Amino acid sequence: MTRKHIFLSFTITILKLSFLWPSNDQWTLVKNSSLIVSLMPCALPILADFVLQITGDVYNMVTITENLIALICIIGMIYMTICFVKNRKLVKSLVKNLEAFTKYSKASDIIDTDTRANLYTKIFIFYGVIGNVVYMIMPYLNIEKCQQRQKSNFDVPCGLVTRCWFPFKFDYSPVFEIVFVHQFYTCLMVSVIILDLTMLVCGLLMHITNQLKHLRNFIKRFDCSDQKIAKDVIYCVKFHTAIITYSEKTNEAFGTMMMLHITLTSLVISALGFEILIVDNFNDSLRFTLHLLGWLVLLLLICYYGQLLIDESIAVAEDIYYVPWHKAPVDVQKDIYMILMRSQKPLTLNAANIGVMSFPTFLRVISSAYSYFTLLLNIKS
Repeated sequence: MTRKHIFLSFTITILKLSFLWPSNDQWTLVKNSSLIVSLMPCALPILADFVLQITGDVYNMVTITENLIALICIIGMIYMTICFVKNRKLVKSLVKNLEAFTKYSKASDIIDTDTRANLYTKIFIFYGVIGNVVYMIMPYLNIEKCQQRQKSNFDVPCGLVTRCWFPFKFDYSPVFEIVFVHQFYTCLMVSVIILDLTMLVCGLLMHITNQLKHLRNFIKRFDCSDQKIAKDVIYCVKFHTAIITYSEKTNEAFGTMMMLHITLTSLVISALGFEILIVDNFNDSLRFTLHLLGWLVLLLLICYYGQLLIDESIAVAEDIYYVPWHKAPVDVQKDIYMILMRSQKPLTLNAANIGVMSFPTFLRVISSAYSYFTLLLNIKS
């Protein structure tokens, strides 16, 4: 493999531009906190408006839920960022150590997998950027209806991505434009970081499952009557051990981060579904629908690759089971039995020991989202 190839290069580029990728310069502490600090001028006014609406005389579920969606997304992004910063040295070593699999697989095949991972990341980042543009345009197209429904003492200028409150008027130029631009920046960074970190996990899972497929193909070619069978089995044991070790380190690096997809994602999905149902205009319905689709696809994607990891790791046991092991020497039979026993325990991506990223988890999150959705409907009625 050429030294010039950088694994998951597009994902890493986004993290470097966000000052999240590990570096050894003297500004590390400043860079670590700069992203989160830069969101506070937007997050705190949204929180203030949310509190004022709940404690105020006018109770508008549409605007309250809109604030809730924004706050959950910002909190989720901050949580994922903190989890990543905590384990980013391990993540960096995981990306670097992908090259070690060239001992067992063709370099060209590993690069092909990496190319697909980069392509998927580009597609989702592009979707995130376009989605933010739509999010910014739609409120401008709905200013008249926004002005008609404003009745409280804490009214804010129409045309913003979401409501916010400042202890001063900001409905005049250039203050309004500054608030508008910063909301756009916050919305863009939140979506891009969540997308990029999720696709980083998916990219690593793609590489692991690809190696499991190579291992399975190698097992299927076992010839127990061949004199080289002992050497082939030892090679298989080393290959399987390398995959297991890499998978466990991936789980260690991203396990806590995956809690977002099991907890906060269900809240976001339910709130977005509620907004789509109760808003009274097409523009808002469209932008909330695009937002909802983004979260659904992102959750489905991480659960899909988590399920694929489980299926491929269990399939190793099925393949080794059908090997004519009885034709091999006794010492080789013991090694084959070890592979069979270990592969019966599936490799998984855990969410801080509260769940496994898989299709059943996806359905469980959707079920939780539906429960929250019905709760919001009951509160409104």
